[in-house]
Amino acid sequence: MKLLNLDEFYRASAMLNPKLTLLLSDAHHFVPVNQLTIASDALILESAGASQSGLAIMRLDQFLTRTSHLPPTTDLRTSNHHQLVFGFRIVNKSIVFY
Repeated sequence: MKLLNLDEFYRASAMLNPKLTLLLSDAHHFVPVNQLTIASDALILESAGASQSGLAIMRLDQFLTRTSHLPPTTDLRTSNHHQLVFGFRIVNKSIVFY
């Protein structure tokens, strides 16, 4: 099974609506991606929770802007035990990483 890095995500999302929101799959529900953390060779996708931090859900265009300076080989990981991201799917008007 192949893991998702920035280059693969950029290519796979190139034709998608830039206003799609980013979500993480968390058990049986979705949580918003609203924070990014760089950790050595990986980018950690985090959900700080809108009620705690006041941060809005990140959109695809915001993600692309914020990650454009990173090496394309940077792996994507979730904040949940730094698990590697294997892909994404479109659900309603959102990109859901899993």
